[in-house]
Amino acid sequence: MQAAAAEYPWLEELEKTVVNSFVTTFGLDFILFKDKIGGDVDTIHNVRQGIWATDAEKKNYENRGEYSSETYHTHENYKATGKRDKLLQQEGKLYDSYSDSVMDLNEQRNLDHVISAKEIHDDAGRILADLDGSNLANQDSNLQTTSETINKSKKQTPIDQYLEKLPSLIKTHEKTLDDYRRRLSSMPSDTPEQKQKIHELESKIQKQEEKIKKLKSVDPDAMRERDRVAREAYNQQINVKYYTSSKFLKQTATASGLAGLKMGTRQMLGLILAEVWFELRVQIPIIFEKIKNNFDISEFFNSIQKTLQGIWQRVKARFQDFLIAFNTTLSDLIKLLILLYFAARSF
Repeated sequence: MQAAAAEYPWLEELEKTVVNSFVTTFGLDFILFKDKIGGDVDTIHNVRQGIWATDAEKKNYENRGEYSSETYHTHENYKATGKRDKLLQQEGKLYDSYSDSVMDLNEQRNLDHVISAKEIHDDAGRILADLDGSNLANQDSNLQTTSETINKSKKQTPIDQYLEKLPSLIKTHEKTLDDYRRRLSSMPSDTPEQKQKIHELESKIQKQEEKIKKLKSVDPDAMRERDRVAREAYNQQINVKYYTSSKFLKQTATASGLAGLKMGTRQMLGLILAEVWFELRVQIPIIFEKIKNNFDISEFFNSIQKTLQGIWQRVKARFQDFLIAFNTTLSDLIKLLILLYFAARSF
């Protein structure tokens, strides 16, 4: 019974419950990516489908500028992560999520953007949210060191598409390997020059064999999970940033009049709560991990309280005018979070 309780995904269930409460109580359907086609307000979902409600945002996207690989691959965190992973590889501790294995000490490695830098640069949702593409592409959740072979074969392709084409890619390399072997079997070896050509072809065969072996080491499930985690973090940042922005609320108010303004105010309160929750949910497992061997409920809730205070200071800085107008305190938000959880139990 104790083991079953420990294995129960309580945080996931709590997440579903709280997010459901945000949606039903505050009308935050966009948290669940339920934007609809059309309308007078730009949404993340719509602009990604090439549908803009305003000419200004459409022009902003069209004027995003050309993609520059150098800009995205010289970011400070990109360089810092490369140095960190070099040391981990030397220690035999560098884990590659793409193959679900620890990389060999002498293996050629590349640092990959899980969601490609080009995809992020051209993402209409990112541009609508006014977020810097290089910073988003180079956050820890979107960087993965992997084999040079895997990285170069993936290029800028989204992971789902890459995995679809991987079997045919392997077959192409195997065909090339068969061609090399046939050529080798018929090559003369009488002169030094002929022997040198044989040696060169044998080297090509070895490299081709290693390339095929590395491509076959890709773990599709592990790779998709890495992509899911990266996209979840990426989309959450974009949604929270845009749907809490003044331009979104202004569009909503303009499109819907006073009723829209009231809904915008209601949604703003919900968004503040959502931002508190989404940051808190990341910290809860970390807190639990620290004290799980000597668990004390009082210490657990004290840690939660301290974490909330830090989150609250950051939230106040972002939503200062709104919170002053409503005289909202940290204790108010804690009460609302608790009420939301228990209210959701009745849905």
